[in-house]
Amino acid sequence: MTRRTTQYCWAAGIAVLTACHADPQTVASPAAVTPAHVSVSAGDDQQADPGDSLPVTVQFLVTDENHRPMAQVPITLSVPLGGGSVPVATLVTDSAGHVASPWTMGPSSGVQTLDAHVSPLVYGSATATTCDPQACFPVERLSSTLSSATLVPLATYENSGQAVHPDVVRGHGSATGFWLTVTPYPNGNIGYENPSIFRSGNAATWTVPKGLTNPVVTPDFNGYLSDPDMIYNTDGRLWLFFRSVIYNQNVVELTRSRDGVHWDSAQTLISVPSHSLVSPSVVRGAPQGPWQMWSVNSGVAGCQSTATFIEHRSSDDGIHWNQPTPVNLVQPGESIWHIDVQWVPARAEYWALYNAYTTGFSCATDALYLARSADGANWITYPSPIARAGLIPEFATIIYRSTFMIDPKATQVTLWMSGASLDETVGYDWRTATVSIALPDLLAIAGTTPTSLMTASSRHKLPFPEPDVAPVH
Repeated sequence: MTRRTTQYCWAAGIAVLTACHADPQTVASPAAVTPAHVSVSAGDDQQADPGDSLPVTVQFLVTDENHRPMAQVPITLSVPLGGGSVPVATLVTDSAGHVASPWTMGPSSGVQTLDAHVSPLVYGSATATTCDPQACFPVERLSSTLSSATLVPLATYENSGQAVHPDVVRGHGSATGFWLTVTPYPNGNIGYENPSIFRSGNAATWTVPKGLTNPVVTPDFNGYLSDPDMIYNTDGRLWLFFRSVIYNQNVVELTRSRDGVHWDSAQTLISVPSHSLVSPSVVRGAPQGPWQMWSVNSGVAGCQSTATFIEHRSSDDGIHWNQPTPVNLVQPGESIWHIDVQWVPARAEYWALYNAYTTGFSCATDALYLARSADGANWITYPSPIARAGLIPEFATIIYRSTFMIDPKATQVTLWMSGASLDETVGYDWRTATVSIALPDLLAIAGTTPTSLMTASSRHKLPFPEPDVAPVH
């Protein structure tokens, strides 16, 4: 959507609509000249859910007929379309000719407008778009089983199409749409396991955003990256957390972007010995609450660990994290290897999706489980995995880190799962697949009596899907 600005230029006392463009240089006095233009200088063309505030404050600029900013000009704000609101209806331009206001969306879906009037004929309009979250939830066809999952075609930067560790988030504003992060992993080659970004308007067809060259980050020296996890924050930015494994350390790093194309330099947040922080999953918590992080601690044994456990950290700003504490998320007889946690507002619960392997084996995981929690520390688990290795041919050997999105009314779930089939010649072939299912059906699958997983002899023979230790420079 292009920016819409209504401008009137005064000529010989008659209002004439014209195209007026010039760079403002000096501030004009309202006593000497008449305001001629009101334009949107920031916050136009954003997107939000009905009832939400826009992530970026809307700013208007008032100029005279020579396009000079005008200070101390009274401005009246109104919302002629959409039923939204602003906290203050009358503002006065600052020394640079600006006024700025938050804007809360109305209850309807579609285009909404905010007008800034100097007079009946001199005004500017900002535009925003709302979308009913229920209608916009990415579901094409609900399935009663996860076995109808279909592959997600991805143009990975090294051209293999193989990818693992999916995470999906819905963005707004300049980052509107659905965003997917994965790490390419062609036949288990850690040299390509670098976080990459894809975008979609419907969460079905994913492309690299125009202007972006994947990967968005690469490792230092001879370490490797993995386990990306992304959120859309209230500051209007995508926050991409990921794990760097180097010098026998697990390092959680962060890079941020307002548009999904231009990413900040990565900064280090946490550094602990390998492999005591695997698969960090970050949630902003209950509405406007503190930041939360869950991760897997497998100790020095890594893929061979027989005693993995889940840890929790919290943060006031998403940057500085406290020391971890264990939580009672335990799957009897299983060792958890990766985890993804989401906050589900309609149920006031945290939900976790985690892949696991039979304790005593290796991290070639063959089961994907679901759990729920009201506080993030005490979890309700289910007896049966929601999916197993062999779910689809592409997951014949492994089902791995996966993610999910639950609709606002908590009636249906879309999952993005990763897994692999083993080719004895070249190694694992890693793929990502998706499926949508009614939430009651998903819970019914999790609550069934578990059946046998793959036999012990077959699991023991599998090669490790991930390195046990970090490369040392």
